[in-house]
Amino acid sequence: MTVVLKENDWAHDMIERNELGNKPSETLRRVARYYMDKGCSPAEARKRLDSFLIRCEPTSSLTKWSNALDYAVSRATKYQSIDIDSIDITDTEINRIDLLGGKQIKRLAFTLLCLAKYWKAVTPDNDYWVNNKDTEIMSMANINTSIKRQGMMYWTLREEGMVQFSKKVDNTNVKVCFVDNEGIPVLHITDFRNLGYQYLMFHGEPYFVCENCGITSKLDNPGIGRRQKYCKKCAAEIAMQQKINSSMRLRYTAELSAN
Repeated sequence: MTVVLKENDWAHDMIERNELGNKPSETLRRVARYYMDKGCSPAEARKRLDSFLIRCEPTSSLTKWSNALDYAVSRATKYQSIDIDSIDITDTEINRIDLLGGKQIKRLAFTLLCLAKYWKAVTPDNDYWVNNKDTEIMSMANINTSIKRQGMMYWTLREEGMVQFSKKVDNTNVKVCFVDNEGIPVLHITDFRNLGYQYLMFHGEPYFVCENCGITSKLDNPGIGRRQKYCKKCAAEIAMQQKINSSMRLRYTAELSAN
């Protein structure tokens, strides 16, 4: 599941950009919830989903998507939209993570902590358990390593008393045991993309937040030239748009001159 702190803001952005995203089922469910929070009945939200889908994918068959759209509305009626300002990380939590040896395990511990506090905020009865898939966790932590290495890091965190495994054999959930909400907040997490990079940036390493998409990225040339504003993806998109705008202006000027 894609971690989003303000689901209605996220859904509004997807509607404005006419995008289904990488996980269409999640997008449709959140967009349906957005419409219902705006006063639509489930039936009205369903109709608006049809329109949204066609704007995103003009060649889509509403008949083939019918079950998915119905399911999205059904799921949306069962859950309130998530609305969290930020996930606050305290100095004592950071200090505990900093005692670990190795950057990867520190990023993993930080990511697990952020997720545990997120799920606690979403579901107060959750006792800081993380139920995300390992692939999702590693992606958020910006860790690319072997399954064996991942297992070793989890085992080290368990030995350090920082996490606890589920007693059920087929349950891969992890409980984070070093949450300390009494400490002084030093980090306010509002974006769960690249949490590993956010941890490194907090410690002064060469990372920055893209002014366009808000993702934390590594600086291309730290200490050289002007301050970097955009990640590679946004920089390419902006450069392309600038070329298009320039071409249109030249064409418009040429047409005026011809007339």
